[in-house]
Amino acid sequence: MKKFKAAAVFLILLMPLFFFILMKEGKHNFRYLEYYGPKHLATNGVDTIYHSISDFSLKNTEGNTVSPSNTEPSYWVFQFFNASCQEPCKEVFTNMYDVARDFVTAPKVKFVSITTQPFNDSLPVMKHVMKMNSIHPPQWQLCTGDSLGIDSLMRTSFFLKGNTNAALNSVFLVDSKLHLRGIYDGADLLEMKRLKDDIKILSYETRQKSK
Repeated sequence: MKKFKAAAVFLILLMPLFFFILMKEGKHNFRYLEYYGPKHLATNGVDTIYHSISDFSLKNTEGNTVSPSNTEPSYWVFQFFNASCQEPCKEVFTNMYDVARDFVTAPKVKFVSITTQPFNDSLPVMKHVMKMNSIHPPQWQLCTGDSLGIDSLMRTSFFLKGNTNAALNSVFLVDSKLHLRGIYDGADLLEMKRLKDDIKILSYETRQKSK
C-alpha cells in the first residue's frame, strides 16, 4: 500500500513536467499553412516573395465596394458562381453556409462569392440567389464587377480557366496580405472541414507571427 501511495505521489509530481513537454513539443510541431502559386527570392537574396492575388474592387448586392483597401486586415474565403449554375453551385453554397456559420462571431473572416457572369447576374438576380441559399451579409457577400476584371482575377490570381465545373467547385483561402493559402473542393465535405481547420490555423499563425 505504501509503495502504491509513493508511486501515486511521484506521478502527481511529474504531471507538470509532462504538460510542459507536451506544450513545448506542440509548439514546435505547429503546422503552418503552405503558400500556393509561384514564389521567388527578394532582391536581398534572403526573403521569399510569395504569390498574392491581385488587389480587387467589387460591388456587393447593395452596390457597396468590397475591397481590401476599405476592409480591415482579414482572412478571405473566395468562391465563384453564376445564377444559371444549379449543380455544383447549390452544393458548394450549402457547404459554404456550414463553414460561414462556424465563424459568424469572427468578423475578420470574410466570405465572398463572385459571379462569373456579371452581364447576366444583375443585383436583383444575386439577391434572389442570396435568399435561396441563406446568405447573410456582411459576413458573406455576393459580388459582381467588370467582366474583364473578374476573368483576370480568376485566371491570374486563382489559376482558374473559365466557367468549368472545377472553377465553380473551387474555394480559396487568402490571408490578410492577400497570399493564397488554401485551395479546396467546395463540393467535398471533408475538404470543407479542412477549410474550417485551416482558418483556425491561419488565425493562430497570424498571432504567432505578431509576437
